[in-house]
Amino acid sequence: MTEFAITRPQFDALLDKPIRDLGLKLEQSPVERFVQQLYRELERKRLYKFRPAVYLTDEWGCPSGEPVIGIPFYLAHPDLSQLESEVNDLEDSREIMMYLRHEAGHAFNYAYKLYNGPEWKQLFGSFRRPYRDNYRPVPFSREYVRHMAGWYAQKHPDEDFAETFAVWLTPGSNWRRRYRGWGALAKLRYMDRIARELSEVDPVRRR
Repeated sequence: MTEFAITRPQFDALLDKPIRDLGLKLEQSPVERFVQQLYRELERKRLYKFRPAVYLTDEWGCPSGEPVIGIPFYLAHPDLSQLESEVNDLEDSREIMMYLRHEAGHAFNYAYKLYNGPEWKQLFGSFRRPYRDNYRPVPFSREYVRHMAGWYAQKHPDEDFAETFAVWLTPGSNWRRRYRGWGALAKLRYMDRIARELSEVDPVRRR
């Protein structure tokens, strides 16, 4: 970081400030348009009562049980995004929407507490299963959808549902045709049906 600061003196002011003093906010930031796109996609899927709150944090995430979406703070400021791209990989537009749809899947699960339902447990498994960062996926398994890299749906039942939601939500995914004959199709059909059932229903847990 020291060498980076020497070669990029225009970032000195940013590097010297605590994050809390950068004055960051989601409104009118470069990432706000992606959040609005997510909301439009939810509207097109007729999820009229589900609008997960979004906040800036240090990484992508959805706190377990809480229907809110965390977005990395560096995406809210052009200079911070450039700084991130210099020292790490920076998400492009496609990746930002992939992450948002995935995290929205977690938020939807938590907002309606779907993980407590017997059908959810039958399709995805136990929500209470221990969460492990190191997992052994079965490559090319057709029991899971494929959205994020690393066969991520196989990591945990909660991730399986979030990935299923993301595939279902993605415009033009053609999930019925793409997953025809797959075991994962039953999960997608469940997602499609439960979304219709909850279209006009207020979330059980708002935030």
